[in-house]
Amino acid sequence: MEIKYLKKLVKNSTIGKSTIRGVSEEKINKAEQKFNIKFPQAYREFLFLAGDYCGALPLYDTADLETLASDWHQEIMKETMEEFGTKIKRPFWLYAESNGCEQFVFFYLDEGDDPYIYVVDYDHNNNFETQKIVKSKNTFSKGIEGAIEQAYDIVERGIW
Repeated sequence: MEIKYLKKLVKNSTIGKSTIRGVSEEKINKAEQKFNIKFPQAYREFLFLAGDYCGALPLYDTADLETLASDWHQEIMKETMEEFGTKIKRPFWLYAESNGCEQFVFFYLDEGDDPYIYVVDYDHNNNFETQKIVKSKNTFSKGIEGAIEQAYDIVERGIW
């Protein structure tokens, strides 16, 4: 796969003692077919480079394609969103999550090859009983670049 958006991830495939592992284009295509969607190019590159294991990148607890595309994980996401009353009305893909999808990041599937990131988190103003959706200032590729910088910082501080 030609890498257009995530060249910095290629150059930083090992951070500390962790090396990313990708998935094949065949697995990416299978996931797209399963859900009848087309991933943005920047995310396809991420999956190709780090879709099996994202190494030291701080991307919540779950970011691997096998888990995210599983039926049981999709069900957990739907149940959690229903529980919190969270509604996302456009086609989207959750690409990393924590706490059984109570916190996650996603992008809309209709925003081009390098879409903006959206963060779903607890709504602190509503006693954590709902989730809020916040649009990031970063596109997916810029978010991965930021995660690379955070990973180096974490390793440098001896936390990882």
